[in-house]
Amino acid sequence: MKISTQLTATSLFLIPTLGFAADCGLWYTSPCLCDTDIRYCREGQNGASNDILDQHPIWAHMQGFYKFEAYTFTMGLYLGLNTQVQDNPFYGYLNHTIIGSRDYQHRYDVYPPTDASDPTKCAPPRGPGPPYQPFFTCGVNGIATIFEGFATSTYERDGSLTTTSALSAGAVGDSRQISEGTYKMVPVDENSLQGSVDSDLFLVTETFVFTNKERTAAGSSQDVYMKAGDESVLVQTTKLKFTKLPDEQTFIDGVNALTVEHNVVPMLRAAVVPMNSTCWGPECPTEENFCEVDPTCSVSPYQEPDATIKAGPIVGIVSALFVVILCALYYWHQRSMATQRERLKNMFAKHVIDSLEIGKGASSDDYLTMDALQKEFNAIDVGEEGGDGKISKAELHAFMTSGKLGEISDKDFNTLFGIIDADGSGEVDFVEFSSFMGDIKKNIDDKKNTDEFAEA
Repeated sequence: MKISTQLTATSLFLIPTLGFAADCGLWYTSPCLCDTDIRYCREGQNGASNDILDQHPIWAHMQGFYKFEAYTFTMGLYLGLNTQVQDNPFYGYLNHTIIGSRDYQHRYDVYPPTDASDPTKCAPPRGPGPPYQPFFTCGVNGIATIFEGFATSTYERDGSLTTTSALSAGAVGDSRQISEGTYKMVPVDENSLQGSVDSDLFLVTETFVFTNKERTAAGSSQDVYMKAGDESVLVQTTKLKFTKLPDEQTFIDGVNALTVEHNVVPMLRAAVVPMNSTCWGPECPTEENFCEVDPTCSVSPYQEPDATIKAGPIVGIVSALFVVILCALYYWHQRSMATQRERLKNMFAKHVIDSLEIGKGASSDDYLTMDALQKEFNAIDVGEEGGDGKISKAELHAFMTSGKLGEISDKDFNTLFGIIDADGSGEVDFVEFSSFMGDIKKNIDDKKNTDEFAEA
């Protein structure tokens, strides 16, 4: 019962201590989710990275400078007609820059002068806003718009990018128009991407595909659906054809030349072409806007849970602890018994010396002779059963409580009797007595010498 109580108390102390301090993935704890799911890894752990270029190879091909031409088809149903209307083609340039966990896109769309016979094509949103109308001639001047998108890598660490309303905007002149919804781009393979944005009014899907082996040409298709109750209606499709440019200067020269070619009024042209991580316009996204989605400065929902202790190691630890405790108790018991035996031997030796009048200066050979042992045995075998050649418990007890020794506790006496009564018969015969006297020879000699030294 005592062992069980000690073991239980120690185990209850040990287990919560291990659970509190231990990390996952140790021999006695649960596996780390990071070992099989990179979303749960810290930056740099098991190769985990929040950098876009580390997550998927397509982004290394995607970044750079492009020129493009685009065609937009507006569904007749959206215009109240039964036909599909093709808008005039437009042209532009795209600068796609990736730095760490952030993606920066600057797109310049230039619309050629439209047909003056259709004034609706010169009115907003196809034409400039009221502040620019006095400087704009329908059919003569083209329109320039700027679209900027800022995205970050995601907690998924699968190469996908995401953006929010605050990180996506278009502009006509100096009028900045914030887009709604959250846009997400997901790599399909090293040559293609899929993207989508879901807002309250529209659902937009987009596909981007490299169309040659060198990945210098690509095509993109964008579909816009208007939400109408439980259904979504396709209202516009835009097809774009991209050609990659060799360097930044070619890109800048192309933007400027395009606005001149299509006679965009100077005040609608970008005075400074924003590059890389810079932003055009007065309402650029802040660091706080980025950190709404950027995994490098926000808290991931994928957190490694606290480690749990495995049942097997607990059993092993408790079993080992049990064995250690048993060994310690056994050692303590043996040591205690040895100490008790030695104490009782000394007690018996002293009483033998005091009661049997072993002569001073006599050696052990004097009181271990057959005659001396018989005399000593007979001196104890004097009870009611005296002279029967057996020392009973009562006779030994009477001997031990006589003379100078006085009282002896029942526990000590029973232990002493058990030591002398080697066969456990309940009586001590002459052989057992002689054997025990030989066993305490050293105790008697030491005791005699100590007493004689004290008397001297």
